[in-house]
Amino acid sequence: MKRKLIFVVVFVLLLGAILGGMKLLSGRAPKQGILKVQSTSAASVFLDNKHIGRTPLEEKIDAGEYAIRLVPESTVQSLATWQSSIKVAPGLLTFVNGSMAESEFTTAAETLWLEKITSKDAEISVTTNPDGASVSLDGSVKGVTPLSIPGVPAGDHTLTVASAGFVSRSLKIKTTGGFKVVTTVKLALSGEAAVQPTEATASPTPTGADKGSAKTTPTPKPTKAASSSDPAKPFVTIKDTPTGFLRVRMEPSTSASEAGRVNPEEKYHVEEEKSGWYQILYNGKDEGWISGQYAEKTE
Repeated sequence: MKRKLIFVVVFVLLLGAILGGMKLLSGRAPKQGILKVQSTSAASVFLDNKHIGRTPLEEKIDAGEYAIRLVPESTVQSLATWQSSIKVAPGLLTFVNGSMAESEFTTAAETLWLEKITSKDAEISVTTNPDGASVSLDGSVKGVTPLSIPGVPAGDHTLTVASAGFVSRSLKIKTTGGFKVVTTVKLALSGEAAVQPTEATASPTPTGADKGSAKTTPTPKPTKAASSSDPAKPFVTIKDTPTGFLRVRMEPSTSASEAGRVNPEEKYHVEEEKSGWYQILYNGKDEGWISGQYAEKTE
């Protein structure tokens, strides 16, 4: 009888230890959130240097902080890689939207995620690159970045970020009471054809609610009529650039050697076109390649 009693007691203790251990392990196991990534051009997505897919992407990810990197896959033109830091919270959505361009300076992006707060209202925090950008919420100026906007009513809002010399970004944000929307915006230098003012829609809401989407719509441009002084068609007109000039390359690649420079508003006959690049004749005798991103073609 004593042996049976001892056996039962030992069994109960072992069972309790096993269940307790399982509960402890399950409590330590990282919970997951949802990562949603979109970009204007298809891109490979890396988290902490690990490839997890390509855009558009929506995956369940273990909660934590990550280094995210978008590597464009375009074969038409050379686009710059973008990278930043994000946070994924258990049961919540982290949203990333990238407007890819040829250089880091002309690439724009925003990241948004939620953090639980004690207030019953919502809150929005905004940081930008560059700092000191003006922030407006629903048309009302709130200040300059870095900035936190407390007491935001739950619901749909329009967040606009602007800075002199950069393309403004406008985001549709859906806030939820008791949560802070952590927003980071990278602005693109203005004067680039590939980066137009955009309006992105993002709703970083708790998992199970409506998940946001983002879209970028280039601003339509009027077609210019050719004048009598224009070169023979087809020709290109050089657009404004942040540097005030456009490099002419030996080959149709950003890694090719610089052969010369041309200026905005100048026009050149197109000798050949290849993968988003134009071969032009400049200085009356020299041939070289310019990126189609900075030139408007007339045929």
